[in-house]
Amino acid sequence: HYFIQSNLRIQYYSCQLVDMSVDLGWTCLVTGANRGLGYEFVRQCVVATQASGGSAFYICCCRNPVQATQLHQLIEETQNEKIQFVVMKLEVTSASDRAAVVEYCNKKLAGVGLNMLVNNAGIMPHYCSEGLETVTGKELHRTYANNFIGPTLLTKGLMDLIRVAAARNPNKTKIVSMSSKSGSIGHQRFMIGGAYDYRCSKVAINRTARNLAAEFGGEGVIALPICPGWAATDMGNRGH
Repeated sequence: HYFIQSNLRIQYYSCQLVDMSVDLGWTCLVTGANRGLGYEFVRQCVVATQASGGSAFYICCCRNPVQATQLHQLIEETQNEKIQFVVMKLEVTSASDRAAVVEYCNKKLAGVGLNMLVNNAGIMPHYCSEGLETVTGKELHRTYANNFIGPTLLTKGLMDLIRVAAARNPNKTKIVSMSSKSGSIGHQRFMIGGAYDYRCSKVAINRTARNLAAEFGGEGVIALPICPGWAATDMGNRGH
C-alpha cells in the first residue's frame, strides 16, 4: 500500500501490498513530484533503481495528491518489495505542511537518513520580457516564498536526516535545488532585464546551495543547484 497524508487525515489507496519492514535502501524526497520535472525525476530514478536491482523509498510531495493521476499510475505500475513510495501533501509555503512532512520523515527514516532531497517545486509568475514597471511587492513575496523561503525551511527541517545519510555514505548524499540560468549574474545570454521576481529568487537558491556546500560539505553532503534547460512542462510551455 501507499498513502497520502493530508494534515490529520490519512487516505489509503490500494495497490500491490509490500512488506514495509524491508530495508528502505536509497531514500529520496522530491517536491512537486506530481508533474513536470519533479515527476520525470522520480520516474527516471525508478527506472535506474529497477535496472540496478537495488531498493529505494520515494517520498513524493505535491500540493494536491488526490489529483496526481500520473504519479499514482507510476506507483501502481512499479511499486514492489524493493521500490516503495509515499505521497504526501506539501504546499511548500505552508509551515504546517512542511512540519508534517518533516515529522513523518523523522519517524520513517530514523537511523537511515535521507540520501537525496530534490527541491523542485516552484513558480514562475512573469515572463522574462516584463520589466521593472510590472514588479509588485505581492508577486515578489509570493515568488520568494515558493522558490526560496519554503524550500530553504524544508531543507532546514530535514537537515538532521541528510547528515545521518551522509555519515553512512559520505559524498553520495545530495541536496538538489532546481535553479535556472536566468538567475545567473555572469552568463552572457542572460544579461537582459525583466522577470525580477523569478530571476532573483533563483539567485537566492544558488547562493543557498553554495552556503549549504560550505557548511555541510565537510560532512559528505553535496549541495548543488541545477538548470534543466527550457523543458516541455506546464511551466516551460513548449520547451526548447
